Amino acid sequence: MFQIERQEQLLDYINKAHKANTNELAEKFNVSKVTIRRDIDKLASEGHIVKTHGGAVAVTKGTMTEIPYAFKVEYNQPAKKRIGAVAASLIKDGDIIILDSGSTTLEIAKNIVQDNITVVTDDIKIAMELSCKNNISVIVCGGTLSDPVYTLTGNIAVDFFSRLHVNKTFLGCDAVDLEFGISNRTYEEVDIKSAMIRAADEIIMVTDDSKLDKKVFCYLCDISAIDKLIINRIDDRNRKGFTEKGVEIITTEE
Repeated sequence: MFQIERQEQLLDYINKAHKANTNELAEKFNVSKVTIRRDIDKLASEGHIVKTHGGAVAVTKGTMTEIPYAFKVEYNQPAKKRIGAVAASLIKDGDIIILDSGSTTLEIAKNIVQDNITVVTDDIKIAMELSCKNNISVIVCGGTLSDPVYTLTGNIAVDFFSRLHVNKTFLGCDAVDLEFGISNRTYEEVDIKSAMIRAADEIIMVTDDSKLDKKVFCYLCDISAIDKLIINRIDDRNRKGFTEKGVEIITTEE
């Protein structure tokens, strides 16, 4: 079997099983664990699956389904740490900010050192991270808890963010495409994110490059709705497209 054929069958297998470990896949395809790890690395780099410790999980079980937090937090972690540190450096003393839910925005929370900061969030993990920091006041919206991702959703959350005015919103994303715009895996979070965008003087999107050139279930907004993009790296085509839409690009690896 050619490599490309194996990888196509591997992807199909993971999508159907939803998750698989390296030993299982090596046995299934009769190749070494080293070969399977290389296949997983390639499929993950292209955004088809999420690499986890000891295996992989599907991202297309569907485009409407959230990836569990335990998998999100492992994926591309070094890049997320750098993005979080750079994003946090843009916060000024006295700022009121919104931190959207997600593993990348959690890294922002870990790096806030400025004084007299108010953080508003829909993410229970972020609230817990900030709860012991004396320099930060934390406000959490109400809503229904989404177990896999520790996020609060629903009309209560939408109404809450619709009433706010803040200095900055740090927005995460599931996918971004120059033509389609920014999209999200679940419909339930779109109205909340839209309210977060309307609430802020400045919109700063934080994401790693695995989200580029992808579309998932639900459209959120055009790229022009954001002011800054903080990303680990970006190719020339996307850099040109973002810049033409008025977005300032900050990279952490170039």
